[in-house]
Amino acid sequence: MLYTRCFFYIVVCVLFVSCSTSSVVVDIQRPADITINNDIRNIVVVNRVSPTRKNLANNIVEGFLSGESLGVDRKGAKYCIQGLYNMIENSERFNIKNIEPIELKGTGTSSFSIPLDWNEITSICGSYKADALIVLETFDSNSEIIMGPPTMKNKKIKGVKVKQKIFPSTLIVEVEAGWRIYDVAKKLIIDENKFRDIKRFSASGNTPKEAKLNLPSKFTTVKESGKFAGYQYGLRISPSWINVRRIYYSHKYNEFKKAKNYVANNDWDSAVDIWKPLTYSDDTKLAGRACFNMALASEISGKLDVAIEWVKKSQKFGEKKAFSYLRTLEKRKIDAIKLEQQLNN
Repeated sequence: MLYTRCFFYIVVCVLFVSCSTSSVVVDIQRPADITINNDIRNIVVVNRVSPTRKNLANNIVEGFLSGESLGVDRKGAKYCIQGLYNMIENSERFNIKNIEPIELKGTGTSSFSIPLDWNEITSICGSYKADALIVLETFDSNSEIIMGPPTMKNKKIKGVKVKQKIFPSTLIVEVEAGWRIYDVAKKLIIDENKFRDIKRFSASGNTPKEAKLNLPSKFTTVKESGKFAGYQYGLRISPSWINVRRIYYSHKYNEFKKAKNYVANNDWDSAVDIWKPLTYSDDTKLAGRACFNMALASEISGKLDVAIEWVKKSQKFGEKKAFSYLRTLEKRKIDAIKLEQQLNN
């Protein structure tokens, strides 16, 4: 099975190095970063970020040192889980059994807690008829505002040009999310991962104070970063659909221009009827480009092996773009095998 969905539009040729090409956008399925046993389908999500009473003091100290309040990280953790939900709900791989995450206590810091007790895990999974727990064990954020050197900018005030000092500011937000997956049947932690991400937000103002006030709030940035962190963990454990751009030859030759109209209408069979005879042309440049286009048409139809054969023929005609496309197709073939393993019921 080849995991490809396609939708197409022609992109203005100035987007490319050569005006002899156009592009299509192809929706393909990429495998997860790790392969989880297919016995695990139904999952329960747990938020374990809030500290126990024992860990509360450490949590307050860490928040003081990092400049973050307890509330920011707790809310950030909720959005982190929301990001995971958003990704998994669009996936064919897992079913989330709980609408809202279960709340358990952890360290409340960037450090992992000791693993959950297996009796508790068994009880939770039994209640939800789930195969595993996905637990957000840690969520921590740090932020810092950096003021840059002021610059002078020309500005008109009542028709008169004046120089005004502008103060730049940057808010740097670092987020770290720690995850574990508990396999209840095997009583194993099958994944433990920490995701780290740094985002920068810029603003400016007529004064340093105004430049800082023009930055987004720490809560807003941690919310955005948290969602991103959760979504990224979803990509780690579950296959996902992504958009990729593919080029094909659509200009210079009248036949290619005609085929371009068919591609624009998603009529690939008619485009192939034009390209295929051209692969036998005595004009090696034309033949190489026609073979290249045939490779794309084969990929679109889910025939990766045939696409590889066509792109290799294109290489033999000296088509330079065929070399990078061959690497892309070979990678897709490897990914297809991995996807088969991950999605096989």
